Amino acid sequence: MVRKLAAALLGVGVLIPGLANALGLGEIKLNSALSEPLDAEIELVQVRELTGTEILPSLASSGDFESAGVERSHFLTDLKFEVSVNEKGKSFIRVRSSKPVKEPFLNFLVEVNWPAGRLLREYTLFLDPPIYSAQRAQAVSQPKASAPAPRPAASAPASRPAP
Repeated sequence: MVRKLAAALLGVGVLIPGLANALGLGEIKLNSALSEPLDAEIELVQVRELTGTEILPSLASSGDFESAGVERSHFLTDLKFEVSVNEKGKSFIRVRSSKPVKEPFLNFLVEVNWPAGRLLREYTLFLDPPIYSAQRAQAVSQPKASAPAPRPAASAPASRPAP
Protein backbone atom coordinates (compact mmCIF):
# COMPACT_ATOMS: atom_id res chain seq x y z
CA MET A 1 0.00 0.00 0.00
CA VAL A 2 2.79 2.44 0.93
CA ARG A 3 4.69 1.62 -2.27
CA LYS A 4 1.61 2.36 -4.41
CA LEU A 5 1.11 5.67 -2.65
CA ALA A 6 4.77 6.59 -3.10
CA ALA A 7 4.63 5.67 -6.80
CA ALA A 8 1.48 7.76 -7.28
CA LEU A 9 3.04 10.78 -5.56
CA LEU A 10 6.20 10.42 -7.64
CA GLY A 11 4.11 10.31 -10.82
CA VAL A 12 2.20 13.45 -9.84
CA GLY A 13 5.45 15.19 -8.89
CA VAL A 14 6.88 14.48 -12.34
CA LEU A 15 3.77 15.86 -14.09
CA ILE A 16 3.36 19.08 -12.09
CA PRO A 17 6.39 20.96 -13.53
CA GLY A 18 5.13 20.23 -17.05
CA LEU A 19 1.68 21.53 -16.19
CA ALA A 20 3.11 24.69 -14.64
CA ASN A 21 4.73 25.60 -17.96
CA ALA A 22 1.65 24.82 -20.04
CA LEU A 23 0.74 27.48 -22.56
CA GLY A 24 -2.97 27.89 -23.23
CA LEU A 25 -5.27 29.27 -25.91
CA GLY A 26 -8.21 31.40 -24.83
CA GLU A 27 -11.21 32.84 -26.62
CA ILE A 28 -11.16 34.12 -30.19
CA LYS A 29 -12.26 37.66 -31.03
CA LEU A 30 -13.50 38.30 -34.57
CA ASN A 31 -12.69 41.73 -36.08
CA SER A 32 -14.04 41.20 -39.60
CA ALA A 33 -17.26 40.27 -41.37
CA LEU A 34 -18.40 38.06 -44.21
CA SER A 35 -16.94 38.98 -47.64
CA GLU A 36 -13.95 40.65 -45.95
CA PRO A 37 -10.49 39.19 -45.35
CA LEU A 38 -10.41 37.37 -42.01
CA ASP A 39 -9.05 39.31 -39.03
CA ALA A 40 -9.25 37.60 -35.64
CA GLU A 41 -7.32 37.43 -32.37
CA ILE A 42 -6.81 34.37 -30.15
CA GLU A 43 -5.87 35.11 -26.56
CA LEU A 44 -2.71 33.41 -25.27
CA VAL A 45 -2.89 32.40 -21.61
CA GLN A 46 -0.12 31.38 -19.21
CA VAL A 47 2.58 32.76 -21.49
CA ARG A 48 4.96 33.30 -18.56
CA GLU A 49 8.51 34.02 -19.78
CA LEU A 50 7.96 32.75 -23.33
CA THR A 51 8.79 35.23 -26.09
CA GLY A 52 6.97 35.71 -29.37
CA THR A 53 9.79 33.93 -31.21
CA GLU A 54 9.37 30.80 -29.04
CA ILE A 55 5.60 30.54 -29.65
CA LEU A 56 4.95 29.14 -33.12
CA PRO A 57 1.27 29.12 -34.15
CA SER A 58 0.05 27.58 -37.41
CA LEU A 59 -2.84 25.80 -39.03
CA ALA A 60 -2.86 22.16 -37.91
CA SER A 61 -1.79 19.45 -40.33
CA SER A 62 -4.18 17.52 -42.55
CA GLY A 63 -3.65 14.48 -40.31
CA ASP A 64 -4.69 16.45 -37.24
CA PHE A 65 -7.84 17.65 -39.03
CA GLU A 66 -8.64 14.08 -40.02
CA SER A 67 -8.02 12.75 -36.48
CA ALA A 68 -10.30 15.45 -35.02
CA GLY A 69 -13.01 14.83 -37.62
CA VAL A 70 -12.86 18.42 -38.86
CA GLU A 71 -13.14 19.20 -42.57
CA ARG A 72 -10.16 21.16 -43.89
CA SER A 73 -11.46 23.50 -46.59
CA HIS A 74 -9.08 24.92 -49.18
CA PHE A 75 -9.67 28.48 -47.92
CA LEU A 76 -7.89 27.63 -44.65
CA THR A 77 -4.53 27.33 -46.45
CA ASP A 78 -4.64 31.14 -46.84
CA LEU A 79 -4.66 31.74 -43.06
CA LYS A 80 -1.60 33.41 -41.54
CA PHE A 81 -0.81 33.25 -37.81
CA GLU A 82 1.33 35.79 -35.97
CA VAL A 83 2.10 36.28 -32.27
CA SER A 84 1.55 39.88 -31.11
CA VAL A 85 1.38 41.84 -27.86
CA ASN A 86 -1.27 44.54 -27.37
CA GLU A 87 -0.85 47.88 -25.59
CA LYS A 88 -1.87 46.28 -22.27
CA GLY A 89 0.93 43.71 -22.52
CA LYS A 90 -1.39 40.80 -23.31
CA SER A 91 -0.15 38.26 -25.85
CA PHE A 92 -2.39 36.97 -28.60
CA ILE A 93 -2.27 35.23 -31.96
CA ARG A 94 -3.50 37.32 -34.88
CA VAL A 95 -5.21 35.21 -37.54
CA ARG A 96 -5.55 36.82 -40.97
CA SER A 97 -6.32 35.91 -44.54
CA SER A 98 -5.51 37.76 -47.74
CA LYS A 99 -8.73 36.62 -49.43
CA PRO A 100 -12.30 37.50 -48.37
CA VAL A 101 -14.23 34.87 -46.44
CA LYS A 102 -17.15 33.67 -48.58
CA GLU A 103 -18.67 31.13 -46.15
CA PRO A 104 -20.76 32.30 -43.17
CA PHE A 105 -18.76 30.10 -40.78
CA LEU A 106 -15.22 28.77 -40.50
CA ASN A 107 -14.12 25.74 -38.52
CA PHE A 108 -10.39 25.15 -38.10
CA LEU A 109 -7.67 23.72 -35.86
CA VAL A 110 -4.84 25.87 -34.53
CA GLU A 111 -1.55 24.23 -33.63
CA VAL A 112 0.85 26.01 -31.28
CA ASN A 113 4.37 24.75 -30.64
CA TRP A 114 6.78 26.07 -28.00
CA PRO A 115 9.96 24.63 -26.50
CA ALA A 116 8.11 22.67 -23.80
CA GLY A 117 5.12 21.39 -25.75
CA ARG A 118 2.46 21.40 -28.41
CA LEU A 119 -1.21 22.34 -28.30
CA LEU A 120 -4.14 21.86 -30.69
CA ARG A 121 -7.46 23.69 -30.37
CA GLU A 122 -10.53 23.86 -32.59
CA TYR A 123 -12.22 27.19 -33.29
CA THR A 124 -15.52 27.89 -35.04
CA LEU A 125 -16.29 31.40 -36.29
CA PHE A 126 -19.70 32.68 -37.41
CA LEU A 127 -19.33 35.67 -39.71
CA ASP A 128 -22.11 38.24 -40.11
CA PRO A 129 -22.57 40.19 -43.34
CA PRO A 130 -20.87 43.62 -43.12
CA ILE A 131 -24.19 45.53 -43.22
CA TYR A 132 -25.58 43.53 -40.29
CA SER A 133 -22.34 43.99 -38.32
CA ALA A 134 -22.40 47.77 -38.88
CA GLN A 135 -26.07 48.04 -37.87
CA ARG A 136 -25.47 45.99 -34.75
CA ALA A 137 -22.40 48.07 -33.79
CA GLN A 138 -24.33 51.29 -34.43
CA ALA A 139 -27.30 50.10 -32.36
CA VAL A 140 -25.01 49.27 -29.46
CA SER A 141 -23.15 52.58 -29.57
CA GLN A 142 -26.19 54.89 -29.83
CA PRO A 143 -28.20 55.56 -26.65
CA LYS A 144 -31.93 55.03 -26.89
CA ALA A 145 -34.13 58.14 -26.94
CA SER A 146 -36.31 58.60 -23.86
CA ALA A 147 -39.09 60.50 -25.64
CA PRO A 148 -41.22 58.75 -28.27
CA ALA A 149 -40.61 59.75 -31.86
CA PRO A 150 -43.24 62.12 -33.35
CA ARG A 151 -45.83 60.49 -35.56
CA PRO A 152 -46.11 61.58 -39.17
CA ALA A 153 -49.17 63.64 -40.00
CA ALA A 154 -52.10 61.58 -41.23
CA SER A 155 -52.84 62.05 -44.88
CA ALA A 156 -56.01 61.42 -46.83
CA PRO A 157 -56.06 58.10 -48.65
CA ALA A 158 -55.23 58.40 -52.32
CA SER A 159 -58.25 57.96 -54.61
CA ARG A 160 -58.03 55.19 -57.13
CA PRO A 161 -59.38 55.49 -60.65
CA ALA A 162 -62.32 53.24 -61.52
CA PRO A 163 -61.46 50.27 -63.73
